[in-house]
Amino acid sequence: MLPRKVLVNIEPTPSCPAACSMCPRSVIRDDGFMSVEMMERIIDQVDPSYVWEIDLAGRGEPTIHPQFHTLLEIMRRPGITTDVTTTGVTFTQKNIDAVVNNVDVIRLSVSSVVKPVFDKVHIGLNYDRIWRNIAALGEAAGHKVYVHLTGGPVIYDSLPLTVEKLRSFGYSNFYLFPLWNRGGEVDHAEDNRKRAQLSRDLGIKISESEYKTGTGKVKFFLNTLIGLAQNKRYCPIGDGSVSISHKGDILGCFQDFGHVSNVGHIDRDNLRDIIRSRVRDLGNMEICRGCNSRKAVMPGPMFFA
Repeated sequence: MLPRKVLVNIEPTPSCPAACSMCPRSVIRDDGFMSVEMMERIIDQVDPSYVWEIDLAGRGEPTIHPQFHTLLEIMRRPGITTDVTTTGVTFTQKNIDAVVNNVDVIRLSVSSVVKPVFDKVHIGLNYDRIWRNIAALGEAAGHKVYVHLTGGPVIYDSLPLTVEKLRSFGYSNFYLFPLWNRGGEVDHAEDNRKRAQLSRDLGIKISESEYKTGTGKVKFFLNTLIGLAQNKRYCPIGDGSVSISHKGDILGCFQDFGHVSNVGHIDRDNLRDIIRSRVRDLGNMEICRGCNSRKAVMPGPMFFA
């Protein structure tokens, strides 16, 4: 048994009103919404012995689920840290109140305060509406928000302005994400250097540091060594979380938007057992071919930061 706990990523829907440049929505072939009953069955299997956080996220925008508020209430039951990942596209006051009252962490995906850059990354989203929602959320719960700065190198030049604007809204927790090559080619080594420099210059964190949050750096490192001993292509990024689709499929990797790496189903498999056995598959699945997520964090200083 590995010593590391995981984040459980639950997908309420694969649907989304946006077509962001880094999001491979072209490979998504299904739609629909998770039933309340499915959410109940998932949460029944989740406990603090192997889970450090439950995230309502997945391939779509969770706040568009018609029973969004009910899902949040169910998600709180195990007493584990809860969060929602969103672009802020449907953050009505009702939704803001729901996450403020029921969620511990809000992960907000942001590209740029500069409109041409925003429009290039967050395709299909209304710039003015999103930034109004970002301002309202910051006023209501800025201390709960982890800002995910996404879009890759295209956002870097405008990043100082973006961070400055977000700080003026009350945000203080920032994570700068790489551009995984699921959404386009990128020189991961050069990108790591640029992100490290921006992290120092702006006083923000790199996204990889979030993967160590649940159990600390020592256990993260130990878990990686054990994983590599079992599987030479072991991927600590893939092992950091387990994703469950709106239909109950358990995925081998959270980046598998096409769902070609299913390793089980919540109705017939034990989630804890799947997480334990998945270690041998990480790095060897169809979704892993050509993926640079593993290379983006190991080896090197970004991995140990």
